[in-house]
Amino acid sequence: MPTMKPMIRLLSISALVLAGLIAAIYFALPAPQQSISFEGVGPGRSSPQTADSSATLAAPVLVASPGSDRITISWAPIVGAASYEIWARQGELPWERLDDDGSLSHNVTSLTHSGLTSGDSYKYTGRAAPTAGELSDWSAEVEATVSYVPALTASASAGRIELSWTSVAGADSYQIIMWTDGLKDWERIGDPITGTITSYTHSDLTERNTYHYRVRAVVDGTEEDWSDSVSEIPVRPAAPSTLTATAGTGQVELEWSAVPDADSYRLISWTDGQTAWQRIGDPLSGSTTSYTHTGLIARRTYYYRVSAVIHGIEGAWTESVSDVPSAPPAPVLTATTAVGQIDLSWSEVTGADSHILIVWTDAQNAWVRIGDPLAGDTTSYTHSGLSAGQTYYYRVGAVVDGTEGAWSNSPSAVPGATFMPGLVANASANGIDLSWSEVTDADSYQLIVWTPGQTAWERIGGTHSAGTTSYGHTGLTAGNTYYYRVRAVIDGTEGPWSEEVDAVP
Repeated sequence: MPTMKPMIRLLSISALVLAGLIAAIYFALPAPQQSISFEGVGPGRSSPQTADSSATLAAPVLVASPGSDRITISWAPIVGAASYEIWARQGELPWERLDDDGSLSHNVTSLTHSGLTSGDSYKYTGRAAPTAGELSDWSAEVEATVSYVPALTASASAGRIELSWTSVAGADSYQIIMWTDGLKDWERIGDPITGTITSYTHSDLTERNTYHYRVRAVVDGTEEDWSDSVSEIPVRPAAPSTLTATAGTGQVELEWSAVPDADSYRLISWTDGQTAWQRIGDPLSGSTTSYTHTGLIARRTYYYRVSAVIHGIEGAWTESVSDVPSAPPAPVLTATTAVGQIDLSWSEVTGADSHILIVWTDAQNAWVRIGDPLAGDTTSYTHSGLSAGQTYYYRVGAVVDGTEGAWSNSPSAVPGATFMPGLVANASANGIDLSWSEVTDADSYQLIVWTPGQTAWERIGGTHSAGTTSYGHTGLTAGNTYYYRVRAVIDGTEGPWSEEVDAVP
């Protein structure tokens, strides 16, 4: 019997060692009250696993994103989860639960593990918990290493690239380098950048060029590793989505849709006779979305395009639009003769800035302007110092917003003498209206007409009494030219015929 005592002692010691080992493993695991077991997943590694394979919730899929003094764990929401557990371990140290405060409710999908030291690596796992029932399986482990290397991102806009990076704990400053086609080596930009700044705008860039960037932290005077490079391409500002053109009298009204952040706009125009598009309206600020192009030639087509300028970069042009400015309407011109002069009057044109009055006689080889200047509110003019018996032809046009309007009708008139009436012929819808100046002491007047196809002048209207100074000639053929003369009869003596005037009904 004495020989049994050493064996009993050996068994007792082995039992104590085994019990101690089981206890050490038990207390190193998360949430012993939640039935966690371990399965080996590689040399020197272990991961918590559920003991119950009947869990109904899916396990979360974790993503670990390292920073300079922290690691952020994130996951997608799990349907039916009321809360989440996240556990961490460094190396082979025991697992520790990071959400002891119960803050990871169903609508929380990230957790920051902070206060870490650069260079340290951590593993993470987690699981979802329902309101009641079994917990999900443990997620697959993810691992991340705390680093002094910032995470750099780039975002392009018109003519510039916005850079931002994660902060590095204890950074004195940051250094940014840039490279693009045409450079022999990376170049430093943005200096100086203090340790409290984590963004930089690289501006005045060429559109459609690719720019590459890296950033690094300087900690306690030591330059840390460069970040991975990121690249972006500055974009060209978009064209305004709409451009409309509305023609008026001698002008075109232009309107376009606003482009966000536009500093200014560029507007160009083209019409027949130009060799290239021309800039108009400069300067056009970024708050301007309309322009009136004035002083245009009536009945000519004008084409337009507009683009936005952002950060000095000219944007895309809109498709061209066009319109045809109209001419101011023609006034209606009438003439009245007197001795040595002709009195002219015309109908008012709305919006007229001025008028242009022209005259022509057989002695001239071109129309001549008279009466300048004639203001917009002027509707009459007396042409004096004229030769008796000479036929004068007149036209008048209105000028609105710098555009010359259509010419009026063209009455012909003969200034009178003391013994010879002056005659005016005006075509109308009913025929030709004739009027003449009164001759002192006249007993009556005689009026004659001739048109191609007649063999001789013919008297019309019979005898016109001394008080009659007008006559309407009707029943005429449209498009035919009719010529007229008039003379006075004084004390039974027929005076000289006036110079002929003509009109076309």
